[in-house]
Amino acid sequence: MAVLNTSDAIRHSHIEGCVTLSEDELHKMQSRLLAMLDDITGVLDECGIQYTLGGGSVLGAVRHKGFIPWDDDIDINISRYGFDVFAKAFREKFDDKYWLHIPGVTEGYALLFPQIRLKGTSVRTRDDLNNDECGLCIDMFYMENTYDGFLRRTIHGIGCQYYGFITSCRKFYRDRKGLTDLASRSGSRALLAGTRFKTVVGWLYSLRDIDKLVRKADRWNGRCMNNDSRYVTFPAGRRHFWGELRERSTMLPSVPLEFEERLLPCPHDTDSYLRQLYGEYLAIPSEDNREAHIYLEPFILP
Repeated sequence: MAVLNTSDAIRHSHIEGCVTLSEDELHKMQSRLLAMLDDITGVLDECGIQYTLGGGSVLGAVRHKGFIPWDDDIDINISRYGFDVFAKAFREKFDDKYWLHIPGVTEGYALLFPQIRLKGTSVRTRDDLNNDECGLCIDMFYMENTYDGFLRRTIHGIGCQYYGFITSCRKFYRDRKGLTDLASRSGSRALLAGTRFKTVVGWLYSLRDIDKLVRKADRWNGRCMNNDSRYVTFPAGRRHFWGELRERSTMLPSVPLEFEERLLPCPHDTDSYLRQLYGEYLAIPSEDNREAHIYLEPFILP
C-alpha cells in the first residue's frame, strides 16, 4: 500500500522549515562522506572482508562514475559475519572519531541496519528525533542468507516483513510528535496518512520495549545460517525482503567499478541489481522526481 511507504513519500517531499543544502554544502557533504568511506573501506580491506557498494551508490558508479550529482549518502552491503569482524576492528581504530550504531546493540537505536556516524557533526534526519549521536552517516546493509527451500524461504520472508513493519510502527509511536509535525508541514496527504496509520499500529505495540523488539526482529532477519545458500536478501533495504530477494551469484564475486576516482567493489550483476531496485536506471529523472533527504536543525558540518 502506497500510504505505508513513508520513506519514499518523504524522499519526494519538500518540508517547510527543514534544511535545504546549498550546492557548496552538498559538495562539502560528499567530500566528508568520501573521507569516511576511505576509513571504512581501509578497515574492510585490512580484514579481508567481502563487501560491495549498495543502492544509489552502485547507480552512481554505473551512471556517473561517482556520486549521483544531487545525492548525499553512501550505502555499503555486507554479510552479518563480515560486519561483526569489521565492527570490532573499526572500533579499535576509530572509536574516537565515529559512533557505530548497531541494531539490537545500541540502546534506543530502532533501525534494522547499522550506521557509522561522524562525531563532531550534526546531520539530523527524521530517524534521529530520539538520537543525539546524529552525525553524518554511512549506512551498512546486511546481506542476509535465506533458505533455498520455497516453504522455509516464504516463512522467513513473512517474518521479516512482519517484524520490519511493526518495528517501524513502534518507532513511529515513540517519535510520533516530531514525525506528525514533519508530515503535516510536508503538505503530502499520503505521508500524513501513512504517519498516522503507523503511529496507531505502533500504539498497539507500545507496551513492548523497543530495544527488545529490535533485537527480536534482527535475530529473525539473520536466522538463516547457511552462508552458501542460493538466495540472499536485504530485509532492511528500500524494497524489503521480497523486493530485494536475489540469487547470491548476482552479488558475489564483486566487480570493481570507478567511484570518485576509486575502484570499489559492486554487485557482480550490476544490471539486474539496479533494475530490481530502480527499473530503467540509466534514465536521468526530472528535477521534480529526484530523491532528497530531509535534514533538521541543528545542522553542523564543519
